[in-house]
Amino acid sequence: MGRLLMVEDDEMLRAAIREVFTLKGYSVAEAACGEGFMTQVEKQDFDLVLLDLNLPDEDGLVLLRRTRARSDVPVFVVSGRTDNDSRLTALELGADDYVTKPFDVRELELRIRNFLGRQKNRRTGGNGTAERPVHRIRFGGWTLLPDQWSLQDAQGQQLVLTRGELDVLMALVKAEGNALSREKLADVLARNINGSNPETVTVLVYRLRKKLVSDSKENPVIVTVPGVGYRIGAEVTYGD
Repeated sequence: MGRLLMVEDDEMLRAAIREVFTLKGYSVAEAACGEGFMTQVEKQDFDLVLLDLNLPDEDGLVLLRRTRARSDVPVFVVSGRTDNDSRLTALELGADDYVTKPFDVRELELRIRNFLGRQKNRRTGGNGTAERPVHRIRFGGWTLLPDQWSLQDAQGQQLVLTRGELDVLMALVKAEGNALSREKLADVLARNINGSNPETVTVLVYRLRKKLVSDSKENPVIVTVPGVGYRIGAEVTYGD
């Protein structure tokens, strides 16, 4: 099913996760601290990381930042921190999902199975054979490659998107200039991200604007519509 790295200092929880995921066919590597995590990610590639935040030697948010500086591996934060600031910070740093403890391990496995399945379909164009995009969406000098979860600038430089960023951007380009409320975008996110709300949308739009470096006040790619939400500020075209 996939190669997972579980970073969790609770031995009993590690055992429960390991049992369920191993039975489902995953290869599960483990780390109980930040040092062990960094050692593991330097040794091999993983399809997904399960990352606790409260580790004995390092804050998980610091590890998430270090991970995003070197890798685009999907990260599901699994934490006992239920405050909104921790969740939003994790998403801002590039987490693909945020799951709060306690949780049902079987539900977590289903969420990860669905996530990895969608990711595989996007890489292969849905047919499992060829790694090529099905279509390209162009706007404001940028090309969105939904099947590769990436953006391409005018020079051909490619930027990888997280799932939340892709979902928000896809919703905006499909609206083709019509404004979408933060609540509507939160509903779109809720299909894939646990506990999404309008504040999550604000964070993801902020991150997208940082990636869309041409998104200036004079000619914004993502336009804020006061009292409504956001819209794409450029003409949208579709192609192969």
